[in-house]
Amino acid sequence: MNPPIRVLIADGSPRTEEALTGLISRAPDLRLVAHTHCGRRALELAREHRPDVAILDALLPRLDGISLAGQLMIEAPCRILVTTQGSEVGLSSHALRNGALEVLRKPPCTMSFDAFGERLLRDIRLMAEIPVVRRRPWRSSRPPSSLRPCGRLHGFGLVASTGGPPALATLLSLIGPGVRFPLLIAQHLSGGFTRSLARWLAEASRLPVEVARPGVWPQPGHVYLPPDQHHLQLEPTGQLSVEPATELLCPSGDKLLASLARAFGSMTGGAVLTGMGRDGAAGLRSIHDAGGLTFVQTPDSCVVGGMPTAALRSGAARWSLSLEELATTLRSLPGPLPAPHSFGSH
Repeated sequence: MNPPIRVLIADGSPRTEEALTGLISRAPDLRLVAHTHCGRRALELAREHRPDVAILDALLPRLDGISLAGQLMIEAPCRILVTTQGSEVGLSSHALRNGALEVLRKPPCTMSFDAFGERLLRDIRLMAEIPVVRRRPWRSSRPPSSLRPCGRLHGFGLVASTGGPPALATLLSLIGPGVRFPLLIAQHLSGGFTRSLARWLAEASRLPVEVARPGVWPQPGHVYLPPDQHHLQLEPTGQLSVEPATELLCPSGDKLLASLARAFGSMTGGAVLTGMGRDGAAGLRSIHDAGGLTFVQTPDSCVVGGMPTAALRSGAARWSLSLEELATTLRSLPGPLPAPHSFGSH
C-alpha cells in the first residue's frame, strides 16, 4: 500500500480553511500534516513537515500565496496548488511562474463546495504522481525539415492543461499575426477564467481571440476558446460546435482534436502542450491516423510533461518541438484557399 499523500493547507478564510481541512482529513489516502491562515507561518510549517502537496490561498496575510509558492520552491519544494476567489489570468500566470502546478477558482460560498472539493482531491492525487523538479532550460530539436502537409490546413488544435496559459501566450505571441488557418484551443480551466484568458492571449499575440459560438465558420488567423464549462468541437461541415461539459476535465482536448480529424481529415493538425494526465493523446491519434500533422511540446520544456509524454508513447505525435520551433512551423504552413461556402461571413 502506498503511503498517504501529505498535504499542507494555508487559507486566509477561517471558514474555507475549516472546509479544506475536513475534506483532506476524510480522504483515506491523504494525510493533513499542517494548516494555517498565515503565509509566513505556512512557510515555517512547510520547512518542518515537508508536505507532498501544498494548497495555498492567493490572498494569504503577511505573505501572499503566490510569493509563498516561490519561497517554497526554494526552501521546501513540493507540488503547489493555488486557490483564488478571482478569475484574473495574470494572477494565474504569475502563480505558475512561481512554481504552482495549478490554479483553482474557489466556489462563491461553502454551499457550492462539493464540486470544487471533488476537483481539488482529483488534482492532489494527480500532482502526487509527478516528481518535484526544478525548471530546466528548454532543449530543442531541429524543426521538421521533412514536414509536408497533405494540402492546405483548414484548422489546427492546441491542447493544454497545467502550465498551459503562459505556454499558449508564448506560442501565440511567437506565431503573431499572419497565421493562415484557425487555431482552436482546449485549455483545462476552472469556471470563470475563459474571458480573462481570451483577453490575455489577445494582448500577448495581437491575434483575434474569441469565445466560440455554435454554427460559426472559424476564420483563418483567428483563435477560438470554448465558453466556460463547455467542450469545443467542429461539426463535419467545419462549423464550430460547443456542448456543456459534465466531466471534471474541461474542456476535452480529445474531443476537440478528434472533431478536427473528422471534419478535415489530412488537412488539419494538432499539438499537445504542457499538462498532467493524458488528455489529447487519443485525439491526436485520430489526426495522425487521418494523415494530419501531429506535434507535442518537448516534455522537458513543460511545467508538467505528462500529456506530451502520453501522446509520444501512444505513437500519436510525429514531432516533438519547443514552443519556438512549433511557432516557426505553424507560421510556415499554408491555409485554405478562400472559399465562401467554408469560410464565409458569420
